[in-house]
Amino acid sequence: MTEEDIIKLIRTGGKTMDAGVKALYQTTAQPMLRFFVYRGISSEEAKDVLQETLLKIVRSAESFTGDGAAKAWLWQIARNCLTDYQRKQSSVGTHETAVNDEQWTRLEETTPGPTSTEGAGVQSVDECVAAGLGAFNNREPERAYVLMLQMDGMSIDDIGQRIGRTLAATKEYLSQCKKKIQPYIAHCTELLAA
Repeated sequence: MTEEDIIKLIRTGGKTMDAGVKALYQTTAQPMLRFFVYRGISSEEAKDVLQETLLKIVRSAESFTGDGAAKAWLWQIARNCLTDYQRKQSSVGTHETAVNDEQWTRLEETTPGPTSTEGAGVQSVDECVAAGLGAFNNREPERAYVLMLQMDGMSIDDIGQRIGRTLAATKEYLSQCKKKIQPYIAHCTELLAA
């Protein structure tokens, strides 16, 4: 079932709408949860953002005109919900907190390094890649953002427009991003053999 079909079911209402909502959840819940976690929020927060996203999709189904791809429309709502959530969280924590040297030392001792996902009890390839992407996002947020745009299916031309680069420069930048992320996820291939 395509995203367009799902939106049509939701727009119909009644029991058909229920079937559409179920199909929406089955096709988008896991990818959206992974996307939210990749973008730096906890899995519990991701569930809250997913719920808000699905509600907005259902409420906005009537406004989908069909001019663009339904998948892009769904993911734009997901990105907007995540941005809204992160904006709310940052405005909640705008006050400064003084941290002394001893507290920083304790924090550094409990914070894993960028490639510490190896051997940390990661059980699936998805979890391994998610952890690697999370670490990469912490170190290289701009590069992680561009890779996420490509993984979301955005064309190289559209990515270039979004980040203000020419098509050739965007292709080169994406190539560099893929090389930079390799150390963060290379060990995940071992899980494929298991």
